[in-house]
Amino acid sequence: MPRAVALAAAFFIADVISSLTSAPGSGIAGIWVPGGVALAGLLIGGISLWPAVLAGGLAAAPAYGVLGASTVPVVLANTAAVVVAAWAIRRMGTDIRLGRLGDVARFALGSLAGALPLGAVGVGALLALGPVESDPTGSVVALWLLSTATGFVVVGGAIVVLWSRRADAIPARRRAEGLVGLAAIAALALAVFVQDQAALTLLLLLVTALVAARTGPRGAALAVVIVFGFAAAAVLVDGGPFGGDDLVGRSLTYQTAVMVIAVGMQALGALGSGEPGAVPGTPGTALTVGLLAAGGLALGLSEGIVAPEVILLAPKAQVTLIGLLMCLVVVVGAVAGTGLRSHASDLRRAGRRWWAWAALAGVALFGAEELFLLSLATISPTRAIVVSSLAPVILLVVAMVRREIRVTAGVVGGILLVLAGFYAISPGDYGFPGSGAAGLWIALGSSACAAVLLLSLLQCRRSAGTASTLVVVFAVGAIAAVVLCAALGVLPGPDVWRMEEVMGGILYVGVVGTLVPVLLATWAIPVFGAAWVSLFEVLAPPIAVIAALAWGDSAIGAWQALGIVLLLIGVAIAARAHSGGHGDVVVRAP
Repeated sequence: MPRAVALAAAFFIADVISSLTSAPGSGIAGIWVPGGVALAGLLIGGISLWPAVLAGGLAAAPAYGVLGASTVPVVLANTAAVVVAAWAIRRMGTDIRLGRLGDVARFALGSLAGALPLGAVGVGALLALGPVESDPTGSVVALWLLSTATGFVVVGGAIVVLWSRRADAIPARRRAEGLVGLAAIAALALAVFVQDQAALTLLLLLVTALVAARTGPRGAALAVVIVFGFAAAAVLVDGGPFGGDDLVGRSLTYQTAVMVIAVGMQALGALGSGEPGAVPGTPGTALTVGLLAAGGLALGLSEGIVAPEVILLAPKAQVTLIGLLMCLVVVVGAVAGTGLRSHASDLRRAGRRWWAWAALAGVALFGAEELFLLSLATISPTRAIVVSSLAPVILLVVAMVRREIRVTAGVVGGILLVLAGFYAISPGDYGFPGSGAAGLWIALGSSACAAVLLLSLLQCRRSAGTASTLVVVFAVGAIAAVVLCAALGVLPGPDVWRMEEVMGGILYVGVVGTLVPVLLATWAIPVFGAAWVSLFEVLAPPIAVIAALAWGDSAIGAWQALGIVLLLIGVAIAARAHSGGHGDVVVRAP
């Protein structure tokens, strides 16, 4: 009983505070933290405490000023979202100390499993039953879903980590190091979000990554809370690097940024935990397939929605440079978490040939990103996405020519179906400008660079681990981007960090649209080989096309639907017929 009362009171207080971030009459908080409080309460005290969440939500409902027929359904949906998330996290066997990368991933996935479907039910009830004064646009719905998920992942994750590790002994030296690092994060966050020194954003992310990796899950959780709090203050007073005409616009950028930062920093904290199994070795087949599919989904959303919006605000070279630098920040943190000495030894043994392949991979990564963004400025996004995603076809053809894959009717038929699917998706402009031949060749160059990148990563993984490979690849890519920006005279200045999409869009393009797919490909290549792994990238074009058309309020036509079906069938046939040829790869722990 005391636990239930404490949870209900905590939820009520958090919900009332969150109501202060809602627009008048909207019923939607710009920053919604009570979900994280409730999730942590159920994970710590047991799912049987769910009535306390319901009671706290009903008590706090008047604070939003929209009492009506939707009140009870909305509170019920919010409570169900917390219960489902807690059940999913527990069902997957998650250790809420978050000392392993797998636990971080399971916590995030379980949170999304509760937040997204049940959140959709809640916002649907609010919009259907009202009263809601604000226009029920896609931005409002997205804010509801994102704020729910952010509350679960950021607030809930921080609370459970700090609670479950409160009795852990921390060496005095590590404690002092953590305190200095957290003080530096607070000072930088104050400058970036309150004093509007947005040019320090990249330095803030770098220091946060290093502190998270060096101090483990607890330090990562505290670092995330500090960034979360200062960033929230900026949203409420229309400050910091978050743009937007109103609270909804600023909150969407904020939610995207803090979600990516929280998961990434907690993952770096897991790397620095020192727990057995914190860093996974060779992935299993089922897990690898699932992660590659998730990477294809993330890449598709990045290409279909975020990238076209971002390139309207800054030169393409700047977007690529900032994205690669953000990726490099995460990779540097990962190396710091797993130990510098092991990576230095790893790279010394790699040899000159490995360095040549790594340098080629870095240049190819830069070329793929820059050419794709350039193609978006010259042809329609649908065509740019489709043509720049031909890397799997290129790799399969190369593999057959080199006799690494047997030429069978299944492989050839799968390739032809994939090409037919691409063609069915791409015709027509669908309201977007441009369809020139030059743009198509630029997009094709992007796909060729992606193919070279995967082949180079395959060679690199024969001699070095994942983290060691990625830090060199992204460093070379960032250097190439700096050289191009300097040659063009478009090095990013302080103003670029104040753009609306920098903290949200470019962070998403850099980390989720670039780092995650490349990381997953590097991790999975020793298991499946470059050609087979590249097949999963075919999932990105249909996701991107659906997202782009839906975001632009355009209907998906019969040709696009047929193309998506042909793509998926072609990938399934080619993957099933693909006989391998990559068994000689030396698998090493990342």
